[in-house]
Amino acid sequence: MKKKIAISVGHGKNSAGKYDPGALSSDKKYHEHKIAREIAKYAAKYLHCDLINYDGTLSLSERIRRVNSGGYDFAAEIHLNAGGGTGTETFYYHNSPTGKRAAKGICREISGSLGVKNRGDKVRLNNAGKDWFGFIRQTKPCAVLIETVFIDCDSDLKKVKDPAGQKKCGEAIGRALKEALGL
Repeated sequence: MKKKIAISVGHGKNSAGKYDPGALSSDKKYHEHKIAREIAKYAAKYLHCDLINYDGTLSLSERIRRVNSGGYDFAAEIHLNAGGGTGTETFYYHNSPTGKRAAKGICREISGSLGVKNRGDKVRLNNAGKDWFGFIRQTKPCAVLIETVFIDCDSDLKKVKDPAGQKKCGEAIGRALKEALGL
């Protein structure tokens, strides 16, 4: 059975309708959304699946609505992390063996392909015991949120700031999802 998958790009338009670049590199030259959209493009191309928010015109609530109305079996949203760390990590819905399997595979593939630290597959809950990230908590299909690398870590950013690195990262995500979802 063929599964319908959505790859979404994080950030772009905020809830007020203005451009939200997400995190920025330390020199402010690189925007999370602009790099994430290229990584997502390569992941979607590898999987032959739908790409959501490439142009950055959808807010988080609009991205969630698009996924929920699209009849998808699985969704992944691409981000770049920030805050002084290094490496890759992927968050998944706390009660989902499929999400855990996908998150674990994504971290392994990105880490191996790019040579960055594998920070692991993770769950993050809020004070109410619900998943922290709206994209994971509010989408109907199983969803993961991928923090590919840290945009504010020069050694991480170097791995994805050009098209070759973006393609390598996107295809790593594609390979992991293909295996985890049995495609």
